[in-house]
Amino acid sequence: MDVSNAETDSEIGGTFKLTEPRVSRRRSSINAFSDELINCQLCHSRFKNPKSLACLHSFCETCLNVYIAKLPGAKNRFFPCPICRELNAVPKTSGEGDMTSRTSVNGPRSNRSSIASLPSPTDRGERATMALQIRADRKCDPCHENSDIVAALYWCPTCREALCDMCTKSHRGMRITKTHALMDIDDARERPTRMIQSHEICPDHRGKLLDLFCQDHQYPVCATCVALNHRRCDTILAIDRAARNIRTKKTNRTLAQRLKHAIEIVETVLATKEGARSRLITRKETILDEVSKLKMSVIQLLDELEDKIKDEVDAVCRDYEDILQGKVDRSRGLRDSIQSALSVMTDGADTGTDYQQVIANQTLRDECEKYEQMADEERVDYKEVDLVFTADENLVRMAKMLDRIGYVEISEKREITKPFRNCSAQKNGVLNGKIKGDRNGCIFNSVDIGEAGDIILSDFNNCSVKLFDQYGMFRSQAKLNSPPRGVCLFPDKIAAIALPEEGLIKLMSIEGKFLSHLRELHTSFKAYRICNFRSKLMGICYSKACRSLSIFERNGRIEKTITRKRDYKGLGGVAYDPVKNFMYMSDRDAITCFNGAGKQIFRNTYRKTDLRGMAIDCQGNIYVCSHDSGQVLQIAPDGTLIKSILVPISPQDVAIEPMGNKMVVVGLGEIVHIYNLI
Repeated sequence: MDVSNAETDSEIGGTFKLTEPRVSRRRSSINAFSDELINCQLCHSRFKNPKSLACLHSFCETCLNVYIAKLPGAKNRFFPCPICRELNAVPKTSGEGDMTSRTSVNGPRSNRSSIASLPSPTDRGERATMALQIRADRKCDPCHENSDIVAALYWCPTCREALCDMCTKSHRGMRITKTHALMDIDDARERPTRMIQSHEICPDHRGKLLDLFCQDHQYPVCATCVALNHRRCDTILAIDRAARNIRTKKTNRTLAQRLKHAIEIVETVLATKEGARSRLITRKETILDEVSKLKMSVIQLLDELEDKIKDEVDAVCRDYEDILQGKVDRSRGLRDSIQSALSVMTDGADTGTDYQQVIANQTLRDECEKYEQMADEERVDYKEVDLVFTADENLVRMAKMLDRIGYVEISEKREITKPFRNCSAQKNGVLNGKIKGDRNGCIFNSVDIGEAGDIILSDFNNCSVKLFDQYGMFRSQAKLNSPPRGVCLFPDKIAAIALPEEGLIKLMSIEGKFLSHLRELHTSFKAYRICNFRSKLMGICYSKACRSLSIFERNGRIEKTITRKRDYKGLGGVAYDPVKNFMYMSDRDAITCFNGAGKQIFRNTYRKTDLRGMAIDCQGNIYVCSHDSGQVLQIAPDGTLIKSILVPISPQDVAIEPMGNKMVVVGLGEIVHIYNLI
């Protein structure tokens, strides 16, 4: 059927004409209008002032103007059809926005003349150099591999294969190739090579190729995407030009360098992880050896105690055996004496004179009374003898309470690679500090974190200190006689608790999951806030209405006083930087820094009033509680305020994990807030 001169009325009142017989020979007739014939393929609506191109594809005049305007290179003489990518000439305009004189299809008589008047996309020589070299008798490539000769009807630009009708159905049925855009073999002969290169199919518009690139959104798009969703975008490039720009700007080289850097980072982390794995295996053997040695030492100790108790049993038995032997000999002698007296009385009963018998009877009566008295004394003096063993109560308690040799757990420490001043505090969780046995509500006025992640809290209201492990599980509690005002942990797992009302500092050891009393340091001052100072103590002390920052040893003796002034109210906090040997003290609205010699480095005042407890991280940044504003101030080592961390309580004290990124904040109430600096 010849459709070159066919003419049909559209629903919008105008007419349009198929200007060239570009319909494939497999389409023998057109029985009715389809959506593709009455709808614009750019806006998917009914045509408004339709314009057709040389390839017979029609579009709204406005849509086509927008499409051409968005294409790169405003001075280009050709533009590709949004559907088939056939090159069409950009006609000379007779006026701004006038499309009628360029691609008019409004009259059947002017159709062929208007198309003929369009400039040719390229001359014959240029088209010959750009054309795809496909022979007129091209055969199906898959069939040719099977020695079958079948005429090819389609061309796949992605696979670069010619396909027959049967192979085309298989090509469209396989999952891996069903998204490939196929074209007629006749179109492929005439189309420039760069127009049939492999493109991805647009996921939003079926059958459209992602052959354009929106530079504003940095995303590949199809022609329909441009007309519908990218009208306001400034730069739309052809995908090949975008690729050329990338190659020109050496973007791939930059990306390759970034990827190499990422590989280096991953390799470093990988080496660290492999080293950690090796250390874990080595540590496992070390721990097993420690357990074996501990077992042998316990066995050796028990053997020594056994030998010792054996010697004691032998000595006690030997001494009492001699005593008992003397008593046995005495009783045996008494028995023999009584037996002898009985024999004499029996033998002399019928012999001797009357006088002798009377005297003998009187004598025997006296001896009988004496022996009876002695026998009674022996009976009364007799005591049942037994050997009793009583085990040492400490050993018995240990045997009853001991259910394991020790505790094995994985200790994870984050590798600090980012400065804490650039980190944000993210909530990691909360810890409920109220435990069974607390009679009052909790007021936590001091907190510290050990190297293993243990958290120790001083509960002012319940006169106790509480120990939690790194996972927030309660371990132990120690009841005190007065409210604690400060706590700190030493690397050797010893905790110091300041008890100013009693004028002493209590030292306790952390053994497994228990807090055990060591000793009490009676001081001539009242210590409040305290911190670790090179295995000694540094704290805020009161003596005779004077407030001082002092360093004192573990025996309670003051080694050095840094500063002293009359003060009745301020408690503040203390912190020590072992790297720079700097000492910090907070005092209501100011922070003072001293060097190791006691010289003041700076004293900075902050608007956030009522500064309380403070801590220092492994990078030298200071964290101080602003009680009134409900914030924790992060301050640089030079005293500059870095940022304020908002917390949901009025903070009393803060603690930072020694070589980690964990931050713990306490205040009025039983909830302890835990953050990670990331």
